[in-house]
Amino acid sequence: MRGRSIRVDPNHHGKTANIWHLVCLEPGDFGPGEDYELLVRRCSAFVGVSATASTIENGTERLGFGHPPFSREQICQINSHTCNRALDRAGLRQRWKEALASGTNKEMVEGLKTTEEALPGGFVLTNTIASLLVQAGFIFVILFFELLRRPIRVRSIPDFFTYVEIAAAIAATVSLPWALLALWRFIRHGTPERSIRQIGIAVLESLEYEGSIDRRAGEFRVYSDRNDDGTVFCWVGGGAGKEQAAFLRALREILRPIDNPRYLLARSRIWRIFREDYFAVPDLLARKKEFAEVFANKWRHRVGPMQLIYTRTPEGRKLLLRARVHSLAAAFQKRSEHVSCWK
Repeated sequence: MRGRSIRVDPNHHGKTANIWHLVCLEPGDFGPGEDYELLVRRCSAFVGVSATASTIENGTERLGFGHPPFSREQICQINSHTCNRALDRAGLRQRWKEALASGTNKEMVEGLKTTEEALPGGFVLTNTIASLLVQAGFIFVILFFELLRRPIRVRSIPDFFTYVEIAAAIAATVSLPWALLALWRFIRHGTPERSIRQIGIAVLESLEYEGSIDRRAGEFRVYSDRNDDGTVFCWVGGGAGKEQAAFLRALREILRPIDNPRYLLARSRIWRIFREDYFAVPDLLARKKEFAEVFANKWRHRVGPMQLIYTRTPEGRKLLLRARVHSLAAAFQKRSEHVSCWK
């Protein structure tokens, strides 16, 4: 039946079909069971139009079930919605047309799909940019009052205000580079798709140095996009499948909760104002200290200042435990996943 559904009918160009999977779901915390795991594996091998957005991708996300565990009421709702959607053949045909038209490059690409919460956008905005603005303000205040402390001859009130304006202009000019750098960071990381693209570029350049990616074999470019369901999708254009897989695997290791990496990128809390953040250095780049340092430098240039920590020392282990506790809540959130998507 599945083969008949997938095959093209030359006499019916507007053909649509549904493929049914019978799944025995276990409700509650002990579910969903082995049948659901089998469904997840099957759906990872086939692409189709999403039930919740104008996208074509693989995986169970496109079915609109939500995330297990499921209650008995949720299972009944899933069955009801699935039957109603199967009866709407005209709607299915329309969703395919809209999804096919939405692609820019008109091709299936392999990429990483993640939620906004998994990205360091909040880190960039609240830590890096705020830190730069604090530095700019601190330099302005110190220099401004230092200029006012200098003895000068003031013959009238207008002369005093003129001197104050000159001192403010000098202080603003000196502190301007920090403010402009904060603005530049905001432009590069103002949205989640921009943020993940900068991380992707840092990964791509580091893997090129490490040797997993050879730019001589072709041109590479990192792309990012926001899906209709609010998730962010990142992929690399160019190169062979092996090189794309290395890129996606490294990017996924950065965005997943901290486990037991060899190296960490860490930024501790400052004056209890800025939050602490931790990101794992991918395994390919953690094999040698040289590769890890290159990645840390790329991250500082593209994303923001971070400290490279070797976790196989007593002090590094303490920080690793702290990073695990910090990312404990993220472990219960939906993780990034490798998907095929129409773009």
